[in-house]
Amino acid sequence: MGSATFAPPRRRHSTAMMFATLFKFSAISLALVAAQQSALAQPASSVRFAIPAGSLSNALAEFGRQSGIQVSYLPDYASGKSSAGVQGDLAPQQALQAVLAGSGLTYSFTASNSVTLNTAAAASATDDTLQLGTITVTKPKAADPADVPYQTAGSLTHLSGEQIDRFRGTSVGDLFSGIPGVLNGDGRNSGAVDVNIRGMQGQGRVPVIVDGASQETSIYQGYNGSTSSTYIDPDFIGSLDIERGASSGADATGATGGVVRISTIGPKDILLPGQTFGVRIKGGLTTNSKTAPAAGSYGGVGYSGGAEGTQNRPAFLHPHGYSGSIAVANTSDHFDITAAYAQRNNGNYYAGKHGHGGGTVQDDGIGIAGTLTPYRNGEQVLNTSTDNESWLLKGNIKFSDEQHLELGYSRYLSTYGHILGSQSQGIIAPMQYQGVMSTIDLATWTARYGWHPADNNLIDLKVDAFYNNIDNRINSTVYTDRLYPQYFWVGSDRKGATVANTSRFYTDFGDFSVQYGGGFTRENSGLPSGISLENTPGLLAGRDGWRKESNGFGSLEWKPRQWLTLSGNVRYSHFDSMDKSSLLADNYKRSDDGWSHILSLTVEPVEGFQIYGKYGSVLRSPSLFESLSGTSFLYPANNNPVAPERNKSIEFGINDLQEGLLTSDDKLRLHAAWFSNHISNYITRGNLKSKSTFGDYYNYVLGRLNLNYAEMRGFELSAEYNIGPVFSSLSWNHYTHVMFCAPSEVLAPGAADCAAGGIYNSFSLQQVPPRDTVTLNLGAHALDDDLTFGTRVNYVGSRYAEGMGSTSVPGQVAGSYSIAASKWHPYTLIDLYANYRISPNASVDVALDNLTDRFYVDALNTIPVPGPGRTLRAGVTLKF
Repeated sequence: MGSATFAPPRRRHSTAMMFATLFKFSAISLALVAAQQSALAQPASSVRFAIPAGSLSNALAEFGRQSGIQVSYLPDYASGKSSAGVQGDLAPQQALQAVLAGSGLTYSFTASNSVTLNTAAAASATDDTLQLGTITVTKPKAADPADVPYQTAGSLTHLSGEQIDRFRGTSVGDLFSGIPGVLNGDGRNSGAVDVNIRGMQGQGRVPVIVDGASQETSIYQGYNGSTSSTYIDPDFIGSLDIERGASSGADATGATGGVVRISTIGPKDILLPGQTFGVRIKGGLTTNSKTAPAAGSYGGVGYSGGAEGTQNRPAFLHPHGYSGSIAVANTSDHFDITAAYAQRNNGNYYAGKHGHGGGTVQDDGIGIAGTLTPYRNGEQVLNTSTDNESWLLKGNIKFSDEQHLELGYSRYLSTYGHILGSQSQGIIAPMQYQGVMSTIDLATWTARYGWHPADNNLIDLKVDAFYNNIDNRINSTVYTDRLYPQYFWVGSDRKGATVANTSRFYTDFGDFSVQYGGGFTRENSGLPSGISLENTPGLLAGRDGWRKESNGFGSLEWKPRQWLTLSGNVRYSHFDSMDKSSLLADNYKRSDDGWSHILSLTVEPVEGFQIYGKYGSVLRSPSLFESLSGTSFLYPANNNPVAPERNKSIEFGINDLQEGLLTSDDKLRLHAAWFSNHISNYITRGNLKSKSTFGDYYNYVLGRLNLNYAEMRGFELSAEYNIGPVFSSLSWNHYTHVMFCAPSEVLAPGAADCAAGGIYNSFSLQQVPPRDTVTLNLGAHALDDDLTFGTRVNYVGSRYAEGMGSTSVPGQVAGSYSIAASKWHPYTLIDLYANYRISPNASVDVALDNLTDRFYVDALNTIPVPGPGRTLRAGVTLKF
């Protein structure tokens, strides 16, 4: 084989280890300083009340919120009455007396945390039964995050750090498995996440927000499309929340599909109970992988036969992958600090042995690609390795119990296997091959401010600001007689901020909550710093320009009765973009704007049981990738602009949250919803009809395209039931309708205008979800809750519709010259897991993923490679 000159992966380990060491010592030093401060802190000895003068109903609501005592009374008792309020450190009884002064009302404690109000006449009556229509106010309990999705008008999912550790799998995106309506696309190629919610994916439709910051990057997949990627180390995820459908959040501008919000670890994830300083060390080993071979090594089967040396799968108990992290935290009355460092290394994994769809070699030595992939059962899957390093540093300044400022910094470095989707399906190379390692360097700075004074219902202020810088170097190669470099390097930065304030009003007409604010983002794209086309052989021109978007919003929630809640949200957004591509004679600037709105109604006829309806009309402006000239589109942006898309969504659902249903210690959580998305002007791409300048005939040029519409409808179910030591959950998502429709007489001959499987040569081909996904989880606690064990069964059904929206388009080979539709067979994966707490300081985790060693190809794949076979993961966590 011939030789070529390649840009080597950026070397970072020697300097990284030095900086990691400095980081660790600096973090520990800062934590020790904070620990000295905490030793001076004194605990509060009484309840501090700050209840302003005003209506009596408002004062009673504040008393309940600040004291934690439930207050019950008839509405007429407070109607038209006022209170002088109360200020200072007082016993709750003294504060309540001051609030009620002059009202003619008396009180009686029915329990240590419950009080009932009466008039003097009612108090003297013998019948003390609480009457219907009673108003009950109390301090909102610290909500269990796992309960919140079952108390909200919408479809939400919360994953704790424990759940993320349990189901993290081989690739980062595996943690999204088992969530109804949620999948990760292209999860095996680069170790990033690209979340699909209810068929909506990519280009900001489903932003992934990490500590208030977004850092999505579009990755070119050659002729086979584009994917959107977000990067984070699983060891740094403290919790994860997914909102499906229209969102009124300050961070949800353009989120037509939903929002994923990730919170990184903090002191509560690291410290032992009752401690103010602590260290957490985690280490893990993983089987079923091997160090990636040299670039140019073959794999799978091709016309010349099958690759050799790629089916020597390591022994089941012989680990090759490893991960490790150290985190230090300290908390005090005035300052919290968290510092962490992590490493993760996993080679190319091996596919499972049992199943169909893989490649084979005939008796005559000719290789035949399988119906799904050229890789054989049990074979090493090339370009699936990752080698990551991550840092995290956060400090939280607590000016008071009411005001704080958190400052954060994180760094993510990765050397990862990557091959373009078109190259993995190409017809030039004799078979699959290992590419040159690619790299990413992501640095993020965040600032999060909160102010919620106890004596002022008008202020509950939250401000998030961020800046990140990305250097992503995709070292693609083309394989003919040898490897030729074809690099796609991107240098980009993004900054933004959101501001939201909530004001609350308690009146005789019900409780009102008003939230208002705004935000902005700006993205710049070009080449990495210090890089030019002239000084880097093999580097292809990328996008050059910027995009910015600003928005203002307002939300109103009205609760006229305890059982009825109405809410509405309106948002105005404006975007501008500037295309500075060298393909253009002049820079091209464009702008657009529009309104979004959301309405919902919730009825709670019985405590814990809700019925809700929700309507959304959400606008998404073209993303940076869609706004600038570059790969994936042959038309320059100035000749082929697209309008914003709008998702008009409808959702009806029920929530049920009950305790003590069958026994005193059981708990039921239930959510069911029907949803419908209708996206007008859906933005994608296609082979567009264009009149030739050289004659009276038409060409068909790849360009941006607004579809007439895209539609996805279906329903989902989430249920959890815990009884004694046993816990269980079931989730199901089913699509009843999927359709994409382009304007007539626009696409190339042979391409269907409407297709359930996606429009020919459009990104939609790789975003059509499975018709059904079902997940069952069953587990139990034992040995005084020191042992937790269980199993999860995850079923992924067939693609909603096969095909790619075309009958025959001459000269096009799917995946090589046009986008190939994602293709997979239905598959079922069975996982086992266990955790044993040896002591308060140490625990051991063991997980067996893909117990039956199933050979399968992931749903929503961009490259046709099988997922990991049977994999054993074992880890230990130490806290001190």
